[in-house]
Amino acid sequence: MPAPHLTSPQLVACPPEGDEAFLRATMHGFHRDWDGDALEPAVRLLDTGRSFGHQVEGGWVSTCSSYARRLVVPGGTVSTAAVTWVTVSPSYRRRGLLTELMAHQLATVPEPVALLWASEAGIYGRYGYGAAVPSLRVSGPTRETAFRADVDLGGGSVEEVGSEEFRSVVVPLHARLLADRPGSLDRTAAWWDAALDDRPSRRPGQSAQRYALHHDETGAVDGYLAFRLPAAADFGPGLTVRVTALDAVTPAAHARLWRFVLDLDLVRTVEAAVAGDDPLPHLLADPLALTSTVSESTHVRLLDVPAALEARRYATDVDVVVAVTDPRGPEYGGTYRLAGGPDGASVGRVESSPDVHLGVRELGAAYLGGTPLTTLGRAGLVQERTPGALGALARALAGPRLPFCRDYF
Repeated sequence: MPAPHLTSPQLVACPPEGDEAFLRATMHGFHRDWDGDALEPAVRLLDTGRSFGHQVEGGWVSTCSSYARRLVVPGGTVSTAAVTWVTVSPSYRRRGLLTELMAHQLATVPEPVALLWASEAGIYGRYGYGAAVPSLRVSGPTRETAFRADVDLGGGSVEEVGSEEFRSVVVPLHARLLADRPGSLDRTAAWWDAALDDRPSRRPGQSAQRYALHHDETGAVDGYLAFRLPAAADFGPGLTVRVTALDAVTPAAHARLWRFVLDLDLVRTVEAAVAGDDPLPHLLADPLALTSTVSESTHVRLLDVPAALEARRYATDVDVVVAVTDPRGPEYGGTYRLAGGPDGASVGRVESSPDVHLGVRELGAAYLGGTPLTTLGRAGLVQERTPGALGALARALAGPRLPFCRDYF
């Protein structure tokens, strides 16, 4: 291959048979060794029809892809491009390749919304992505996590089960709970296969994933838990349990599942990523027993503003004219009238003066109800033209629960 400065990388589509070469280049971009066994689920999930990048003499020097998923929004769902595998080879940085990748993807994906996990959060704001889904990372000593005396654990119980039983029960339960959590993604059978693929090469240093179900007083399953422990450890105390999934229908089931985790023998430390509104800290007799660190997760990018806004419901009635700017250029922005409420919304272009002016990045950050527009306004990132309009729009965009995304893609 010639010296990088003497090349002209060409943007090309990934051929149907080119999945492994594409992912090998991606792993190199993330400074990771290729492990065909560990990445076999990724090869199965990769949609080469949505994958592209730059090549030089047939070798990949950048990569970009997405998955077609459905994203839960307040009151509904919307088709979403789950953006993934974005890399640029170190030898080809600072040449505009990432900008060309993003421009091509934003112009070609058919979905009205794009979603991504940002390995470096500062990169994607300039392409119109807003940090929309904050989460908490909780950790601390399990021996300090006694619950308040008035916490209701209900009359049910928690049972450890194998992966096959877990899947048969949790797939419908997950779908049931999904509708109540903005920011979540649907899971097809293929995505469940990947989520539960627990081969040793995918979990270096960690035990096989363990699963538990919560049964209510009647014996019906109304909650689930997945967790890991270190792969190699002494038989004595001092282990760290890492919670990888926990959800439940009722507060009592949720509390009892946490109690199960925190009371595990030989375990002295717990780690978990949870939604920003997870009630765990409020269950503790000492609310400061666990350290909670705010950590953003997924970023949202609105591509079709009317379709995206019409896909969700609104907490209060709202009728506001919003001017949205887009970093791709003035032809991609517009002024829209949003008339909506708890039963739905209609959105259309108008010529009238806006009540609120903001960028598509800020609208994406607020889209799922996790980032108040009033906070962005106080930061000077959203401008109110009509008194009271910003507050009205912020209240309408608020969701019933804070958004959270557990699916990594």
